[in-house]
Amino acid sequence: MNPAISILIRTFNSAGTLPSVLDRLELQPEDEIIIVDSGSTDATLAIAEKYRARILVAEPPFNYSKSLNIGFQAAKNPWVLVLSSHCIPVSSRFLTGWRESAGNFPHNVAVAYGARLLAAGEKSPVDSKPAYCLNRAEWEEHKPIFAGNSNAIYRLDGWRRHEFNEKMPTGEDMEWLLWALRNGHVIAHVPDAIVLYRNSGSLRYMYGKGFTEAMVERKLLGLEPPSFLRLGIGIGSLIKKLFSGQMPLDVFAKQCAHQYGAFWGSRQTKTAGKET
Repeated sequence: MNPAISILIRTFNSAGTLPSVLDRLELQPEDEIIIVDSGSTDATLAIAEKYRARILVAEPPFNYSKSLNIGFQAAKNPWVLVLSSHCIPVSSRFLTGWRESAGNFPHNVAVAYGARLLAAGEKSPVDSKPAYCLNRAEWEEHKPIFAGNSNAIYRLDGWRRHEFNEKMPTGEDMEWLLWALRNGHVIAHVPDAIVLYRNSGSLRYMYGKGFTEAMVERKLLGLEPPSFLRLGIGIGSLIKKLFSGQMPLDVFAKQCAHQYGAFWGSRQTKTAGKET
């Protein structure tokens, strides 16, 4: 049985990308769109109203987890798809694919993650794989980092047992993943649920975003920081996408800022001990 889905989108001055996101959602009658807005001053709310979204307001100061918790509290369907306002679905069957996957998940899957691409026409490195599940032991073997609240679907009952941690500045996605695995749940990855990432933040914002995310991620996972070689490979990949015409110049600059921020952020926290 393919379940009804609540689509939860957090917004802040998202008028540039929100129509492209909403246009790609093939809704069924029982689905709902929930917009949690953090004080937009552009046409974001008018766009949301046009698509008959339910609009909720997150009072300042902004907090990723608080915005999510507001949306989850209002959701009526068994699965909640968390989608960024700047992540545009690639396939016209994006929501249908998520619906079919959720309907076939084992009962112990608490959350599943899709793929996020930076360049138009780019292929996901795992797009040839079918959806697959990981328990704690399997995840611990390699610690694949595909957690992210830009394109993820949660079982609402799981959130009711563990809300997002509002004390964290970011990294609420990884904290929730770790909670799920440590409490006997299974996570899933759906490689063909793909979005195109088009964050409109400034270079300073993107640097700070990468810095904070990497700092929190390292604290949670206890990973070693990336080498200068790895940073160079990452920047080189972006340059290749720029000159191949797959990535606009502004997106290239913002992703470079994000990678530099992540590189230095990963060096600001001592490696945390393994949590059990």
